[in-house]
Amino acid sequence: MSDSPDSAKKKILLIDDEPFITSLMAMNLEDTGRYEVREQNDSLKALDSIMDFVPDLVVLDVMMPDLDGADIIYRLKNDSRLKHIAVVFHTATVREAELHAHGGIISGFPFLAKPATTDQMIEFIEKHLPK
Repeated sequence: MSDSPDSAKKKILLIDDEPFITSLMAMNLEDTGRYEVREQNDSLKALDSIMDFVPDLVVLDVMMPDLDGADIIYRLKNDSRLKHIAVVFHTATVREAELHAHGGIISGFPFLAKPATTDQMIEFIEKHLPK
């Protein structure tokens, strides 16, 4: 693990309606020592969480009750205070073969198919974190 101060860690917000998924991802990401991770499992609170935490990157599920990933991304990208935040999708709605056919980008956003290993998730996050 890295001994770097928390301020040097990249801030990752995980938004998914399945707490088991966010808990496991958060634990694995935090264990690297490179990330400060928060979770949000209520899609209606997603934008408030983004405003409060101001992450470097949001990992967003597509299919959620109340607001889906498309609703959240639309609101985020139309808010001048938040539109700079990087967003990637982690979803079971697309298959790995579909992603490869589109270069991992669908509708202009990077997608990672569920389930992803910790190594795949870290590689994906590192690839899409703002430099």
